[in-house]
Amino acid sequence: MNKKLLIPIIIVGLIILILLGSWLMWFFKAERLLNVYILDKTVPTMERTEHKSFNWVLNHNRYVKPNGDLYDVNKDYYGFFPLNSKSQEFDFRSVRIHEIEDVAYSYDMLYYTDTYGVYYNEWYKRGTKDVKHTQKVYGGLNQNDYLLLKEMKKLKKLIITEFNLYNAPTNGLIREKVEDLFGLKWSGWTGKYFASLDTAYGNKFPRWIVNLYMEQNNNQWPFKNAGIVLIHKFGTIAILEQGTHLSEEIPFILAKQETIERFGVPEKVHYPQWFDITFSGEQNNVLANFKIHVNASGDSILRHYNLKPVFPAIIEHTGDYNFYYFGGDFAENKVNSKTAFFEGCHNIVSIFNGSNYKNTDKFYWQFYVPMMTQILDDYYTTLDK
Repeated sequence: MNKKLLIPIIIVGLIILILLGSWLMWFFKAERLLNVYILDKTVPTMERTEHKSFNWVLNHNRYVKPNGDLYDVNKDYYGFFPLNSKSQEFDFRSVRIHEIEDVAYSYDMLYYTDTYGVYYNEWYKRGTKDVKHTQKVYGGLNQNDYLLLKEMKKLKKLIITEFNLYNAPTNGLIREKVEDLFGLKWSGWTGKYFASLDTAYGNKFPRWIVNLYMEQNNNQWPFKNAGIVLIHKFGTIAILEQGTHLSEEIPFILAKQETIERFGVPEKVHYPQWFDITFSGEQNNVLANFKIHVNASGDSILRHYNLKPVFPAIIEHTGDYNFYYFGGDFAENKVNSKTAFFEGCHNIVSIFNGSNYKNTDKFYWQFYVPMMTQILDDYYTTLDK
């Protein structure tokens, strides 16, 4: 055999053996029954991005449904179901009021990954950038969603919720009920990092943000660099631009020492996705904080709106009930579902994404995956199976 061909053949053979061994290690891992209620109301495409990454964690750790099957990202959730994007056909699955007690008893845990919903310009006018402030097709936390949370809390089932749990389009009464239920208080502010605030930058920057800001600031939009956009529920917009207001462009998540040791997460990781500014009551424990790196000018803007550069990212309550609130859009990550079936792949992918901090890859593999895995493992050990 030609020696030049031998080396590539050996390399390919080794790769196949490694993949086969990794799959076999996953395949022979013990299955664990965990009946999970997933709610995702924000599914404007077939990708199911808002709960796909959580589904990856379930499958990778071989958590299965009561019938023994793995979780199917396309079917095993409540919320919005896109059926045909070309003909705009859709369906939705929701819990009815007479089902709440039975659902709470039958499920082991609950995860509300996103309740924002789907809007007219997302579903009927695809490609339109000005999605905000258009008519809602479906979405928002409703009374039955709240009652299910309340029942699951009473039964001491594991509850995980995150960004946009009670933000718009959820009405104020439901939001206040959820805040009181879990000892939370939303400031009314949400925010996100953008790699460029330049409106000519590939036409990617949301036009509705520009329009709102210009309405409030004499028709001016002076920003060109990277930055963070802060938006209040009543429409007020504040901009923190790199160099002008920020010493570092991307917010960090800073984990406390107990969190680092318990979940195996890094002390700090960049977080470039949507977040909200939610505060916690004394009955809860803050596991990690967001930090926006403002200079004196940026600090002045925050103080003008009674905001601080450090605020909770992960809130936990254990003991009389099991509850987590993630103050960011933690579950929205682009991940290949097929990689879930290979043991150890998350460690390899984590290494390759170590410097890729301007998207959520590093956050997902180095923070979300180990944290969520440990939360599920800890809870599973308490269940009487």
